[in-house]
Amino acid sequence: MLIFDYDGVLLDSVREIAVTAYNMLKGTVVTRLDQLPQNALELFLRNRFHVQPIGDAPVLMKWCLAVGESDPGKLLNPEEYDEILNQVDEPVAARTSRFFETRNLFKTKDLKAWTELNAPVQPIWQIMIEKPAEELVLLTNKNRDATISLSSHFGLRISDGNIYSGDHGTTKIDNMTQIMQRFRRPAYAFIDDSVKNLREIDLHFNRQEKTISLIFATWGYTGPDDARMAEEYGYQVVTIKEFAEKLRAS
Repeated sequence: MLIFDYDGVLLDSVREIAVTAYNMLKGTVVTRLDQLPQNALELFLRNRFHVQPIGDAPVLMKWCLAVGESDPGKLLNPEEYDEILNQVDEPVAARTSRFFETRNLFKTKDLKAWTELNAPVQPIWQIMIEKPAEELVLLTNKNRDATISLSSHFGLRISDGNIYSGDHGTTKIDNMTQIMQRFRRPAYAFIDDSVKNLREIDLHFNRQEKTISLIFATWGYTGPDDARMAEEYGYQVVTIKEFAEKLRAS
């Protein structure tokens, strides 16, 4: 049973995330990329791969706003990023809830502008429309409402009950546990563009025996060393061309 991450793997939402993170920090409801400081925006896009739970996106954006003018080309290493996170007192679950609330304000103000900041990852999205999986299951840090809205808008049918989302700060480990308890399959595969997500799943569920095969998507929000790290951990590393061919053949 193949389980999909959403943001980065199936949907490119990094620009909407950037705008929402900015709005959360500033208490605004801007709707366009050109309303953000451009150096900070480029810095955010460059370092987006570090973000794991989406509640950390505003933390990254705050740093980008602070250093965007002085060091617009900075690429954070993992230790530097962790140091930035460690300086934040607000729990990640609280930040996540505030992020989703801010996203809903954006959607309410201008649904068209919000939607247009997202784009399906092709050709994978189209293949999944043409060859719908019997049980398409998503394991995502995105909130359920946004996932349903965008999937419907871009023509991908997903059962609401098969969306395991990041609402209320629910982690991917918690959601994967629910998936396994529900489907009771002997083995699973999970594709994600975050080595950190894959590593957490691996260490939690594969300690005694390998139950979940991990697949790293090279086309998502990835850092310069992520593919190498994924290979060293023993995960399957796939390009978008390779994965698209497998989907067509399945």
